[in-house]
Amino acid sequence: MKTKFNAVIFDMDGLIVDTEELYYRTYNQNLNDHDVNIPREGYTRCVGHPVEDNSRDAVEMYHLKTSPEAFLTTWMDRFEQAISDPDQIALMPGFLDFLNHVRQNSFRLGIASSTQRPRMQKTLQNGLLPRLKGVDSLDEVFGVLLSGSDVTHTKPDPEIYLLAAKRLNVSPEACCVFEDSQAGVQSGKAAGMTVFAVPNFFTAHQDHTEADHILGNLTEAIEKV
Repeated sequence: MKTKFNAVIFDMDGLIVDTEELYYRTYNQNLNDHDVNIPREGYTRCVGHPVEDNSRDAVEMYHLKTSPEAFLTTWMDRFEQAISDPDQIALMPGFLDFLNHVRQNSFRLGIASSTQRPRMQKTLQNGLLPRLKGVDSLDEVFGVLLSGSDVTHTKPDPEIYLLAAKRLNVSPEACCVFEDSQAGVQSGKAAGMTVFAVPNFFTAHQDHTEADHILGNLTEAIEKV
């Protein structure tokens, strides 16, 4: 039996768009410049950490002859180029089907991402908007779009989800959250919301046990919400 909510709030990276694959690919391209190559499994340890920390870690772990700052600059230049091309941004399995479901059922919708606003907006503008038929602006679909730039404390702190509920004008108890990471699950639970975890390749090793539901993909959520 479906549980009645008034609002659905989505994380972005690894939940709406497969940006973790792009982070890995561009990170590994940086390593290739220094004759280092790692498989996808080798990047899972980086997921959930700031790119600044991962750049410093890469220089130390692989003994690279460059500075963390230079590694970061080159990496982010490559990443920005990737998210500027809609063809390089894939949506996560089942997202469009579930989005259509919640829109048809008149849920209030929001996005709450730890990513800084310029990168979040570019990713959504190029990766999601072109796939939404008959939609000219993300504001037509989502009542709130929050980024790491909008809060003082990022996930696992509940600030971003509490702010999303406030701006959607619903109580936290009436919100359900969709997250792929452990920190995101903890954030949603700390906000007093029902949390659905949808782990992906890069976050499957994390602890999602605090979530109310753990799903294989977003298609499964249609029967839950």
